Amino acid sequence: MSEPEARGEQEMAAPLRALLMRLYRDPRYLLIGTVERHGREQLSFIESCSVFSAAGEMRGQLLLNQEYERRGRPDGERPYGRESLLDYYLSLAAAGDRQLEEEEVTALREESWQYYVRRNFAFQLRDYAQARDDAEHNLGIWNLVEQSSASEEEKWSYLKWWPWIERDRAVAQALLDLQDGEREQAAAELYRADRSIRQFGARCAEHYQREEGDNQTICSAMQQHLQALIELLRQEEGLPVSLEERLDQADARGDEGEVQRLRAEMIRRAMPEPE
Repeated sequence: MSEPEARGEQEMAAPLRALLMRLYRDPRYLLIGTVERHGREQLSFIESCSVFSAAGEMRGQLLLNQEYERRGRPDGERPYGRESLLDYYLSLAAAGDRQLEEEEVTALREESWQYYVRRNFAFQLRDYAQARDDAEHNLGIWNLVEQSSASEEEKWSYLKWWPWIERDRAVAQALLDLQDGEREQAAAELYRADRSIRQFGARCAEHYQREEGDNQTICSAMQQHLQALIELLRQEEGLPVSLEERLDQADARGDEGEVQRLRAEMIRRAMPEPE
């Protein structure tokens, strides 16, 4: 661990550190640390894989030593000479070439898994900029999948994960904002994500109900995680209640005067400072 990362670990409150590790430590992957390979920084980790017989019976598990690139596509590949499959298909979309076929959607999902694993590692390393970028990469894949000609069933198998990806993007951005002393901005980021996930869950309620029945949905789980983080950040970091949340609360109770005051304050803060 580098000196800045070690210093950050000491500065972060224990309850907050424990919550982040609970959210971002996937039991299938154990991060060992960073290593140098041919002048490039890589992440060394152990992956747990299940072994099945030809008849589909589980025979045991293997522990595989793996490495991911710290930057660029995690596996170091450059598909079609591009930084990633997402970049390649975005270039095709920009040229109006064609829509994605189902096998291409599958390839993008496989790429998104690599970025999911690495962003978990980035959170563990407190590299929030990388965690945000990797989440945004997968949101880009999400947009391509949504617009593809794949079957609704194939699309939904990826689209349902939007709340998870958005949670990670918002958490990473909020933690970056806090590092920069931007508490109001961090609060707004987390509140917007919580509100957007709630709205997404309402729009897609039928899809989730068919798939999950009475079980907790992805949306409600992500909202619980965000609320737990917000409460901890208010206790440990002095996170304020954002202007947007206060505005929505005032609007809900019909306090028109407070609504107008908060809107004026939001406009004032958005204006550039005079030189």
